[in-house]
Amino acid sequence: MKRSFIIFFTSIMAAACNKQIDEIRPLIKVDQDGELSSVAGIVEATVGNYSMLRDNNLASYDEPLANISESRGNNVTLRIFGPIEKTTDAFFFRNSNGPSLGFSSDFYRGSYQLIISVNTALEGIAKFEQSGFASAPGADKNKVLYAKGENIFLRAFTYFNLIRIYGKPYYQNAGNNPGVPLKKTSDLKDNPLPSTVKEVYQFILSELKTAAQLMKAPVIKTNSFSSTTAAWALLSRVYLYMGGSAANPDPAFNDAAVTYADSVINHSGGKYDLLQGNDYKNLFADDQSGAIGRAKFANNKEIIFAFDNLTGNTRIGILYNYEPLYDRGGIFMPSSDLKQLFIPQDIRSTFFRTNSATGLIETTKYLVLFQQLLTRVPNIYFRTGEVYLNRAEAYAKLNNIAMAKADLKAIHTRAGLPASDIDNLANQDVMAAILKERRMELAFEGHAGYDYFRNGLPMTRLAIDNNGTALTIQPDDPKVVFTIPNN
Repeated sequence: MKRSFIIFFTSIMAAACNKQIDEIRPLIKVDQDGELSSVAGIVEATVGNYSMLRDNNLASYDEPLANISESRGNNVTLRIFGPIEKTTDAFFFRNSNGPSLGFSSDFYRGSYQLIISVNTALEGIAKFEQSGFASAPGADKNKVLYAKGENIFLRAFTYFNLIRIYGKPYYQNAGNNPGVPLKKTSDLKDNPLPSTVKEVYQFILSELKTAAQLMKAPVIKTNSFSSTTAAWALLSRVYLYMGGSAANPDPAFNDAAVTYADSVINHSGGKYDLLQGNDYKNLFADDQSGAIGRAKFANNKEIIFAFDNLTGNTRIGILYNYEPLYDRGGIFMPSSDLKQLFIPQDIRSTFFRTNSATGLIETTKYLVLFQQLLTRVPNIYFRTGEVYLNRAEAYAKLNNIAMAKADLKAIHTRAGLPASDIDNLANQDVMAAILKERRMELAFEGHAGYDYFRNGLPMTRLAIDNNGTALTIQPDDPKVVFTIPNN
């Protein structure tokens, strides 16, 4: 793939005290009359935009997102407690703006670089639609429509991750709190002010519904690319985040979360499913030496959309796994609070191992390659396990307890646990059971803190998991939200 398609732009954020994107400067200009004037160029440029979901020599994305999302919950503790540094900034809720003090600056810059790249591609597609589209063969028209949907999906996905980090939970102040800038063009003079949380969510919903329709074009892609089902999966998550607190849910948004989760589960032509037994044990490929024998993820029916690290690599693994040869990694370990939730009969207990070099328990969801500091594990963004739990939670908030229990039971029994655990739940205990199951099922996958705060619940770390001092963060604590970086 041409380098010019892999990395399009660099964004320079300077003195953003007024919460604006002050300057967006192109690094390599993709010519709308050149590369983006052909079907092949549009397809290749779109593939290049996916590459910006992983760290590159311009910006970081996957490692900052994983760090920020997981470390602000109670699923992890630190292997070594010491002075706050870049990798532990979010864990301690310092939420630093500076590029050397935390991951926020990297993530914010990487997000808008991706958005600008997408905007450039979409502008090129719009120009092509006005010129060569009408005379293109049917197969080429489908490729263009699908590529358009992919880019719109990537933009919506990026804005969703931005708003859940930089915007307060949707239910607070009816979504009217400050959000992030909605930059919809590649124009250097287009420097929007932050929109409200509600406006950003409305934009995301509109984008995803458009993307879902466009990606119905008959183009065959693997789960390392977005799809109509991926758009539905994200819609189920977005509506869940809009669905109000556990104490005061919003029926309309929760009903929409059910609708889109149902679309994934029942209307994807059997392409996606919950894996069972040994297939479930092998869900998280690729392991460090091949000894575990995990399946390659492209043939994995549970994974709806993931970034393919098989031909590259990512540093996410060193967040969770220590490599003795280089004396690096293993920044975060499973918390004692999380580990005590798993019993031996639970298949998910096999997603942990003891590191022989430290004697400490680590997750195997992101194993580091042997004697390296990298992993080729796919970065899973959407899978059916989450979608079932999205629907279960939405059903519980709609007081449809029978259906909530049915979805909860599908996940619980898939893990090898008895159905009676769910059947015997009192109605008032179902919501708590769903959130507990989310915590266990989706551990280390970037849902940890959000599930508390969006539900109006405090996040508590036990003293044993917080260097001897218990920590509770309330959902309305200012530290729940990062401020937009100032450089």
